[in-house]
Amino acid sequence: MEKYAVPNKLPSEEVGVLTHRRTRLKQLAKRTEPKPTPKKKGANFKKVTTFVAHSRTADRDAKRIKRNFLRRGILPAVPEVKENRLALVLRHRGKHIHNKDVLRALVQLGLQFELSATLIRTTPEVIAQLKLVEPFVIWGYPNVVTVRELLFKYVRLRCTPTGEKARKPVPLTTNKQVEDLFGSHGMLCVDDLVHEIMTVGPHFDEVREQLRSFLVRRPGGGWKNPAHKGKLRSIGGEAGFRGDGINFLFRKIL
Repeated sequence: MEKYAVPNKLPSEEVGVLTHRRTRLKQLAKRTEPKPTPKKKGANFKKVTTFVAHSRTADRDAKRIKRNFLRRGILPAVPEVKENRLALVLRHRGKHIHNKDVLRALVQLGLQFELSATLIRTTPEVIAQLKLVEPFVIWGYPNVVTVRELLFKYVRLRCTPTGEKARKPVPLTTNKQVEDLFGSHGMLCVDDLVHEIMTVGPHFDEVREQLRSFLVRRPGGGWKNPAHKGKLRSIGGEAGFRGDGINFLFRKIL
């Protein structure tokens, strides 16, 4: 009978079932109890000097806009700027904009926040708006690698796969979302989306309406001239038109 004997079990630790149950009930009660509503903070007091500084900044932008348009007109100063091309625009500075014309132009370009980027078609109206917000943006002509990296890493949609407008940004995770939104235009995957954007195809405007602006990070290693971010590239700053050099900048960002 000894060969049929059950061997001794491994030593085990005694567990108090009731103790664990009481702990779980306490944790559940903490999660379900209503949180106290935070007290509303009053409006922050601002000094008069703050309003004066904001007003001077807005006046400075207004004088800059008037001076540039009177001197050069609507036409771009750089001959490399051409119409009906794909442009990548990055708002690299200006957390708070005090000039209403500059702020309105940034919103129309889709750059509501600092460090936001967007893909846009260059038209005379867009070129004039880029000239208006020149100290606050960096823009140029992206290549296929930059556009593909942006779409794979930072793209956010405005609508759900069913076509309903979403309150929060919807990340693009599968080709099925592309097919549901743009299948009627012949786009079935992300590569079709990249091709339509790079060629500025007939459905470029429909694609851009469904894409939110890209919220990117600062370039690795920081800016070359942090104190001169608002100056134009041609005079040793960071802002303005870069042409194909925008790809080198986004290589450090992405």
